[in-house]
Order: sequence, then C-alpha cells, then structure tokens
Amino acid sequence: MDDIDRAILRCLREDARISNLELSRRINLTPSATLKRVRRLEEEGVVTGCAVRLDHRKLGLNMNVLISVVTSENVGTIDLGRRLAAFPDVCDVYDVAGSMSYIVRAVVRDTAGLNDLIIRMGRIPGVTRTQTTLIMNILKNELSAAPPEED
Repeated sequence: MDDIDRAILRCLREDARISNLELSRRINLTPSATLKRVRRLEEEGVVTGCAVRLDHRKLGLNMNVLISVVTSENVGTIDLGRRLAAFPDVCDVYDVAGSMSYIVRAVVRDTAGLNDLIIRMGRIPGVTRTQTTLIMNILKNELSAAPPEED
C-alpha cells in the first residue's frame, strides 16, 4: 500500500459515493488508473463495501443504546451473539473479553421499544444478564478508522 492507495481510502472513507472521475481529480491520477487501484483494493479485501448511514431520529428511532450482555456460553462460542445480531433493531454486536460476553448497539423508538428488545434478548436460552447504557450524544461515528500514514 502506497500513498496513493491511502489517499484513495481517505477519500472513500469521507464519501463512498464519490464518482471515479472526482476521486481521480482529488488524488491527481487518471480515471482508469484510479479505477484499477480501487478494484485492486476491493479484490484484496481492503475495501469491503459501501454503506448508507440512516438518520434514525428521522425514522422515529429516538433511543440509541449500548447493551452489555452476559451469557453462559463457553469461551470462544459465539452462537448467542449471532442470535442477537439477527434482531432488526440491533446495529452492532461485539464479542468482547472481560466480564461481559457481548456489547450490542441498538436503536429503538422509545422506552417501550427498549423494554421489548431486552425481553426478547432475555428469552434467548443462555442469556443470563443485560445492562443497558443510553447514548446521549454521538460525538464520532465512523464506519472505519483512517488508513495508517505509512507502513
């Protein structure tokens, strides 16, 4: 990975919908060479896709929460995490080390929606405890970290 690849990644990170022509202008490379590099980054798995960010509040989903989940699963088993990830109101599931088994980020309409989600989680055999933290403000929410400056 060279400086041009890193510049491409920075531009795509800021705006994944940027046209190839605009991207080539920003990195000072021909459009064909730019496209070739982007495709290579995709083939190598460095770029794994593009995503849409939804404004959950405009959809009536006003509560953004982190839910720490303790399970009775054996260490290294993630079956319950996969079940948690299947809930439509769950955005992220992290298999973590420490006193918790998973940390889940979810978006719900209100306290009734949160209560419903916690009840559904608690019905999964093996989920033994949850602890919820309400997110008041999101100060930074990136899909990925910036590429490293140099190897």
